[in-house]
Amino acid sequence: MWYLILRKPVKPREQWTVSLDDHLAWMKRRHETGRILFSGPTPDRKLGIYVIRAGSREEAESIAKSDPYTAAGFCAFDLMEWEVHQIMGAGPFTAAELRTHK
Repeated sequence: MWYLILRKPVKPREQWTVSLDDHLAWMKRRHETGRILFSGPTPDRKLGIYVIRAGSREEAESIAKSDPYTAAGFCAFDLMEWEVHQIMGAGPFTAAELRTHK
């Protein structure tokens, strides 16, 4: 399993050409296919996070890069490998807690 952390936007919001609806539609499709198991903001609202079901870092990266926000260059992301038992039932997480599990 791979844990994806979306960082704060890297381009000013007024330059965004992809809507929140596009991102949410992408997320819904990934949820329905079982590729994303959990998504949401950290409690401190500093990061957006989601759990990707993938067999390798390369597969997880491919999924992450297809997010309209990251594909358009609005957000950057970090990938961390977590065991299922570390993720399921363990959240929500703060940004600081996530950074300790790299």
